[in-house]
Amino acid sequence: MYEEIIIRYFHPAYNLGLQDIRNAWLLNTPPVKLKTSLYRGNLIFRLPVSGKRISYRTLKKGLVKTTIILRQHIELLPF
Repeated sequence: MYEEIIIRYFHPAYNLGLQDIRNAWLLNTPPVKLKTSLYRGNLIFRLPVSGKRISYRTLKKGLVKTTIILRQHIELLPF
């Protein structure tokens, strides 16, 4: 069983995709959902390992409108 995630915007330099304003995905293999938070009043996304902050303003400058469909396997409970 799979869950479909539709990425509507893509930033080629950072290799990030935006599902909507609060859901960002790092499009490596496998795709990883980024943590979203507020930092000094600005919306930011945190990379998983380094913890580097990427603001939405910076990301918005290079977005390209595309449609990418991710399929993630859903882990069901064993009982």
